[in-house]
Amino acid sequence: MNKLKQLSNKGWQFVALTVVLSAIPYFFIISGGDTGSSWTLLLMWMPGLAAIILRLVHKEGLFSNLVWNPLKGWKWILLAAFIPFTIEILTIVLSVLTGVAQLQEGFITIENGQVALKGMAMLLGASGQPWYIFIPNFILSYFVGMLLYSLFIAFGEELGWRGYLQKEWASNNSLFGFLMIGVIWGWWHLPGILLGHNYPDYPVLGGIVLMPMVTILFSIAFGVAFNKQRVIWVPVIFHGAVNISAEISNVGLVEETMNRPLNDVIWTGLWVVATLVVWVKRR
Repeated sequence: MNKLKQLSNKGWQFVALTVVLSAIPYFFIISGGDTGSSWTLLLMWMPGLAAIILRLVHKEGLFSNLVWNPLKGWKWILLAAFIPFTIEILTIVLSVLTGVAQLQEGFITIENGQVALKGMAMLLGASGQPWYIFIPNFILSYFVGMLLYSLFIAFGEELGWRGYLQKEWASNNSLFGFLMIGVIWGWWHLPGILLGHNYPDYPVLGGIVLMPMVTILFSIAFGVAFNKQRVIWVPVIFHGAVNISAEISNVGLVEETMNRPLNDVIWTGLWVVATLVVWVKRR
């Protein structure tokens, strides 16, 4: 209880305002029963809008306590781009090797030294090409897609959760602050998850327990990386990379053959390891 009292009122104001603003897109998402609608994109900007409003109300300045030059955080930006990507690839490999999931037939084919990918768009095409073209093509395509998603979608969330709430509750890497941010952030997703997003096989468990567990991990990993130099692009890229890299599994794995609980355990376990490493490197 004493720790809760240490959380600033501005932080609670942000939480309340985010919930109120989010009710608008959530109304249309729930009414339509579609988490893939354009209202979901608007929803992801509600934390950022709440942060902007509170910065104006409290006369804090729209850009105060944030570093906007990406060059100052380029090392962490690169890590943020490729940690989720690496975790996703490892999850696919481990899931396939252990029989937890199966690859889509023809997802990746190798014939006569030519590599082709099925179901994914790449900048230089996804048809047969040599390894020395395929690998940079795949990585570049991922990076461009992740960058666009980060700038136009993930930025809205991170401007709020990291750019404002973390400033109030975990600017000094407070583990309790990260925990609270993670729980609230996770439950903010609850209406969408109950509609079948993220955890379609167990939406109640996923929305109430599993999603907050994941967002606590993200809150720590994104938050520690952000606190290094307060470069806002670090958590923005982290967030975008998580969501874009997830599409590799969505396309590459056969959903009907997937043991989703075990697949989630593998993915979450890898994130636990990554988060522990980032936490150890916090100083």
